[in-house]
Amino acid sequence: MINNIKKYATNIGLSLIAVFITFALLDAFWLGWFSVDTYQTEMKGMLREDFIRWPWLIFYLMYGFVTFVLAVVANRDKPWFYASIDGALLGLASYGAYNLTNYSILEGFTLKIMLVDWSWGIFLTASSATAGWLGFQFRKPKAVDKI
Repeated sequence: MINNIKKYATNIGLSLIAVFITFALLDAFWLGWFSVDTYQTEMKGMLREDFIRWPWLIFYLMYGFVTFVLAVVANRDKPWFYASIDGALLGLASYGAYNLTNYSILEGFTLKIMLVDWSWGIFLTASSATAGWLGFQFRKPKAVDKI
């Protein structure tokens, strides 16, 4: 396994960079520009004035690595859409757990924001997994061993 990690280090690195950059750029666009008014309106009274940033960083790192392992590595020898599908399923489960839990226990967490955020998480994770798959394929050696 260590030999394969060394052999595919460039592929792994490019894939992780693609996952993290795609996730960060799309989420920044979504939360910072496109849907900022929707979230602020729907979650009025629930948002902090000053966001705590370290939980975001931990989530981004953890979720990026999990996306890489479950959607990219698992599908590295298959067509790109397998990574997309597994990314979408990961987003369905992860964002579903978050949104369904919030909807059930937080007063003011509306059905609208639950559905919007859940849909976004599915798209975001599928897109990040696809970018990671493309990153892994770049400069890939001819024969691929199991990592």
